[in-house]
Amino acid sequence: MATIRNARADEADVLAAIGFRAWDSSSEGWGDAPDIRESAYRSFETFTRNHWLSIDIAERAGQIVGWGAREKLDNSMTDLWVEPLFQRQGVGTALLAHLEKEIAGHGHETALTQVHSENSPALAFFRKAGYGVSWMTTAWSPKLDRDVDTVGLVKRLIEEKSGSGYSEF
Repeated sequence: MATIRNARADEADVLAAIGFRAWDSSSEGWGDAPDIRESAYRSFETFTRNHWLSIDIAERAGQIVGWGAREKLDNSMTDLWVEPLFQRQGVGTALLAHLEKEIAGHGHETALTQVHSENSPALAFFRKAGYGVSWMTTAWSPKLDRDVDTVGLVKRLIEEKSGSGYSEF
C-alpha cells in the first residue's frame, strides 16, 4: 500500500526523474526523438521545481514511487506519474483517489485530466476509474516544441441529486 503525502522542495529532482521515466515508458513511437526527450526532461525539472507545492507523492517503505499534481489547485489534474517498476501495483489508483478526494473537498463536482492520445495505458487507466472522454484536441506544446494530440477526460465526483424533493414511502 502506498502512503500519500505532500511533496517537499528538496524532492523536485527525484520527482522530475520519476516523471520522465514514466513519460518515456509511455511515449514509445512518438517521443523517441532526442530533442523531444531533452525538452520533456527539462519540462519535468522546471515543473517540479516551480510547482512542488501542488504535488502529492506516493511512497512505499520511504521510497517515492509516484506523484500527481493539480498545478492550479483547481479540479484539473495536470500530472499523474508512477515509476515504471511500480506501475500496475495500485500506486496510480491510490494517487488518483487522493487527488479526487482533494478536488471534491474543494467543492468541485467533476475532475478533469488530459492525456496524449497515443498513451493507451493511461487512457485505459482513467476509463477503468470512471472517466469518460469529453474532448479531443491538437495543440502546440511549447514544452515539447511540437503539436500534441490529447484526449480530455472527465469524471463526476459528486452525485447529482435526483427526485422532486419528496421522500418515497
